[in-house]
Amino acid sequence: MRVIMHRPIATTAGFRQCAALALCWLLVWFAQSTLAAKTVAIVGAAVIHPERELVEHDRTLIIEDARVLAIGAAGDTSIPAEAQIIDARGKWVMPGLIDAHVHFFQSGNFFARPDVANFEGYVSYADETARNKARLPATFKIYLANGVTGVIDAGGPMWNFDVRAAAREAAAAPNVAVAGPLLSTIDAPRLNLGDPPIIRVESAQAARELVRRQARSQPDYIKVWFIHNQGDDLAEQESMVAAAGEEAHAAGIRLAVHATELAVAKAALRAGADFLVHSVENETIDDEFIALALQRKVLYCPTLAVYTGYQEALSGHWQPTAIEARRADPDIVSALRSGSGLPRKLFPHDVSRLILQHYLPRRAPIMAENLRRAAAAGISVVMGTDAGNIGTLHGPAIHREMATMAQSGMPPMQILQAATSNGAKALNRANELGALRPGMRADLIVLNADPLQDVANLAVLDRVIKDGVVFDPNELMRAAGTP
Repeated sequence: MRVIMHRPIATTAGFRQCAALALCWLLVWFAQSTLAAKTVAIVGAAVIHPERELVEHDRTLIIEDARVLAIGAAGDTSIPAEAQIIDARGKWVMPGLIDAHVHFFQSGNFFARPDVANFEGYVSYADETARNKARLPATFKIYLANGVTGVIDAGGPMWNFDVRAAAREAAAAPNVAVAGPLLSTIDAPRLNLGDPPIIRVESAQAARELVRRQARSQPDYIKVWFIHNQGDDLAEQESMVAAAGEEAHAAGIRLAVHATELAVAKAALRAGADFLVHSVENETIDDEFIALALQRKVLYCPTLAVYTGYQEALSGHWQPTAIEARRADPDIVSALRSGSGLPRKLFPHDVSRLILQHYLPRRAPIMAENLRRAAAAGISVVMGTDAGNIGTLHGPAIHREMATMAQSGMPPMQILQAATSNGAKALNRANELGALRPGMRADLIVLNADPLQDVANLAVLDRVIKDGVVFDPNELMRAAGTP
């Protein structure tokens, strides 16, 4: 707004009169803005209900006080006089997306995992972590700008609980659920800055004590990094996971487990896992696994694309997709695209070759088959990216992940279910998120193209609505800024 002053205010009384008038207009504007934000009418949309596998055309959706008030035929639904109207003719409306596996203590940059690729001679892990903390408000906005209204941080330092608190206080942030430090069967000393994201436990009693310590912060999950190496006693490891699960469940907390081999995943399910945060990737899941998973009502998050991110970044071949170029942290995009100025001789080509020659050719088809089998068996599949790992970017990583799910043979409607209603189960908020019906929280997205024709159309985003507040994705990205 441009203000033109014809002459200076000559007196104190005149100044006070002008200030009072300005304050009056500010209060009027604020009242009008608040009122507009409280009542929103989306008119003429095709509304997608993934949980019901239903599309309703030419619908009007009324939002009031952060919740869905009504959904009905456009000609039969009354629009409140004070409503902010969004003309959604020719557009699609669906619940906001949920990324059920991210890590806020990691950025997606080369410096995120010194235990995998150590570039600390150029950027210290301490500086990388400090940068990620400072960028949290921007990272929250980037998630919203990609239509992600909910995320689960699947384990990190104790400051994860500060992340959750910050999201609850922020004006523009997704819903955030968190796990604290991962209980692990192995150590990760390079990641320990005094507030370690991974803590090794060597007995069932130690596992119980660590769960009790975390329980004081009321985590949404207790997370176990269940790594089974050749020669390890699987039964003994399972007993430690079971102890963690018993302690977590006694406190009303769910158990998430990283278990990527079939035998280990079965052990995790027997030990009480509620959420398997990765695919089984070494063998095809069998009837025993499916029976255990259905008995536990487990959530299954395949994280299919994260290996490709590592391989492309660590081979120096990473390039952003069109949506990543527009809606990712520009600092991270620039670093990955340019190699961040790192000498090529420092790139751990052995890691990228291992992934390219071993993981991707051998494990990717197994992961795809297991996704199909899990979905066909009725196991609840949730979409998650493992964002924060090298080459997997907070926010737009969902598009690589969902494209990979589609390439694996999962139909678009099932992918939308994984990213909405099943994601709401993972957030433990299925009673108010992940679906659009009266009484649910107004977390939704407005799209310019049909995602049931191609899940890539989830990137053609017009508006994001979080708790009834309307956001423009482009404005969110401008607000996120460049660090």
